[in-house]
Amino acid sequence: MEMSRRAACWLACVFVLAVSPTAQADEDDAAAQVAVVATVRVAPATLAPMRQTLAAYGTADFSADALHTLSVPYQSRVVRVEVVSGQAVRKGDALVSLQPTSAAALELERADNDAQFARKELARVRALYAQHLATNADLAAAEQAANNADAARASAQARFGGTGKRTLRAVRDGIVADIAAHAGEVIAADTAFAHVGDASGLRLNLGVEPDAIAQVRTGESVAFRLLQHGAPEWHAVVERVGSQIDARTRLVPVVARPDASAQVPPGAAVSAQIETGSGKPVLGVPRSAVLWQGGKAYVFLVQAGKAVRRWVEAGADDGERIEIRSGLAAGESAVTLGNYELQDGMAVRVQ
Repeated sequence: MEMSRRAACWLACVFVLAVSPTAQADEDDAAAQVAVVATVRVAPATLAPMRQTLAAYGTADFSADALHTLSVPYQSRVVRVEVVSGQAVRKGDALVSLQPTSAAALELERADNDAQFARKELARVRALYAQHLATNADLAAAEQAANNADAARASAQARFGGTGKRTLRAVRDGIVADIAAHAGEVIAADTAFAHVGDASGLRLNLGVEPDAIAQVRTGESVAFRLLQHGAPEWHAVVERVGSQIDARTRLVPVVARPDASAQVPPGAAVSAQIETGSGKPVLGVPRSAVLWQGGKAYVFLVQAGKAVRRWVEAGADDGERIEIRSGLAAGESAVTLGNYELQDGMAVRVQ
């Protein structure tokens, strides 16, 4: 009986010695799996102005003083149109070829005939005056009539530039804002049928809701693009802010000057985002640092190698930064990358 007890005790010891190393290894592996270390990136909370924007819509047009008007002082027929609206032109480029109509050519011929007749009449009166058959008043009247006829003929010749075809050319580098001439049609005298604008005179005429106009100030930056798919973004600067509501649009006008690099055709419709930040620095963090739960905002900090959840009060959001009104101090670093996988107290390593 005593031998049986000793044998049983010996077998138990052998079993413990055989099993214990494996059990210890399993416990170590489990501990290693629990101690997961997350790699994160952090960014400090900083004081900086918030970039807030206000949406606006409008068109690109030339200011009145940047437009050169095309017209001719006589009735003419369009022979050929060399350009289209929106086309860039250089000084001296041909725009439109014109030819006086028959009625206009007749006007020039009539002025020439009147001048020749007046000169002949003056010669006749002078001959009579030499024979004492005409008075000083007759001679003065004939001289005045001849001078007036000569002036009328000179004016007609200057306006017509002859009776042949005439080509109008760009007087400066610019963009054809509009052109209403078509080959074969007749244009009345002194009728504006086209405008060429100086590129530096292009402006954005935007409309802003009346209740938001107080946020817009001159000098603010504007990001805008054409209302078409895939249009690139350009930039402008607010030049003038209206003070009255436009009766047609029910909006307050805002005029912005595009950058020289903006390639915007006149008359094009645009959408714009006007920066309206107050310029006052506020405490904020990158947008990716703020997480939400149940409508409340929080961030993760890194303290002693562990993630620490911190509830905060979030404010304005400009698309890049979020204002932190309370819960975080300037200089404290919040996790900006890897925070979605974190849990409070999880071990982390800052990259």
